[in-house]
Amino acid sequence: MTVARTYPRWPFFAVLLAVAAIVAGSLAAFDTAPEIWQHITRYTARLSFLIFVIVFASGALAALFPSATTRWLRRNRRYTGLSFALAHFLHLFAIIALFVTIEEMPALVSIVGGGLAYVFIAAMATTSNDWSVRKLGPKLWGRLHLVGAWYVWAIFMNSYVSRLASETPPEPKWIFALTATLGFAALGLRIAAWMKKRRKPAVAAA
Repeated sequence: MTVARTYPRWPFFAVLLAVAAIVAGSLAAFDTAPEIWQHITRYTARLSFLIFVIVFASGALAALFPSATTRWLRRNRRYTGLSFALAHFLHLFAIIALFVTIEEMPALVSIVGGGLAYVFIAAMATTSNDWSVRKLGPKLWGRLHLVGAWYVWAIFMNSYVSRLASETPPEPKWIFALTATLGFAALGLRIAAWMKKRRKPAVAAA
């Protein structure tokens, strides 16, 4: 007798509720369609970034600070990763709606760089299942998700650091300082976890 594998559904519902709250808040705060879509775009980006940081750092957190919470995050990062994909594709919808509303085209570098990030996100989302691991093989599957995660991290960091360095950022600089700090903190955690893992064989051999 096989036991059906259960997975947490609440991260997906939480994303939908958060996006609904962002949309409702934007409709209440602004009068024109461009302002509404711009606000939705900004805050759906921040929502997906916060989820991404959790997913990106979950393995490192479990290695460095083992607890029931961090082990849960590592065990369920497939599903939190899928909730990130949901949030970020809703963000993409908002971006498209914004540019349609203002009747402009985004810069080519944004289309190429950001578009590749969405290709990676789609590839990681569609392969976040046991069947894909078996078909691709653990090695190739792991490389896809490793490269994809790092590329998405780099896109987020490029966006926030460039705005932080700008003389005329679209919002107060402290917002971009905070998001950039979170991203680099996640990077630091992954480096620390990697160093800890490398030290273990050396200690065992001593």
